[in-house]
Amino acid sequence: MMHISTNFDSFSDRDWVEHLIMNDPEVIVSFFYKKQLKLLAHNLYKIFPYQIEILDYINEFYLYLEANDWRRLKTFQPEYSLTTWISTVSYRFFKNYKLSVIDSRGLVTISDKWDLQTKVWVQQSDLGLKKDIMKAINQIKNERDREIATLLLIEDRVVADVAQQFGLTVDYLYTIKNRIIKTLRTFLTDYEHE
Repeated sequence: MMHISTNFDSFSDRDWVEHLIMNDPEVIVSFFYKKQLKLLAHNLYKIFPYQIEILDYINEFYLYLEANDWRRLKTFQPEYSLTTWISTVSYRFFKNYKLSVIDSRGLVTISDKWDLQTKVWVQQSDLGLKKDIMKAINQIKNERDREIATLLLIEDRVVADVAQQFGLTVDYLYTIKNRIIKTLRTFLTDYEHE
């Protein structure tokens, strides 16, 4: 089967939105890492005036938009250009993201805080809770995040080793871990109410 490349130059804003919602991988890469890359990088540099891993943060923004079957992207209204909408939404996302990272760090290092919380959370759990945690991990859509959750929370691997395995910085892995734990808490809360 031959793959035919799509001509994105002819895409309207509505085409971009429709194809993103259909989870077309070629459209996702072209949109976030080509078409909107300069805009997203510009917003990142306004909020993070120091060296950061731009693609890691763009990936976080993609995951934010993709969450809940693209719920946030579905709020796009065609009376604005998609670029203007992405600019506004990404700026707000990155600003809130920075605040959440600052809040999660507190006065101790990320590693001290999360290692302590995670080990207590997983090691003090009974077998039934560990099964629920594994069930919740299996609900995570992103395959990389599922694997990271298993390695860090179930197998108790060293964070630096997992970061190296995935080619990530340690700080960014803690950001992913923070998001995973929030997601797992939501899933576990849902299980309690079943």
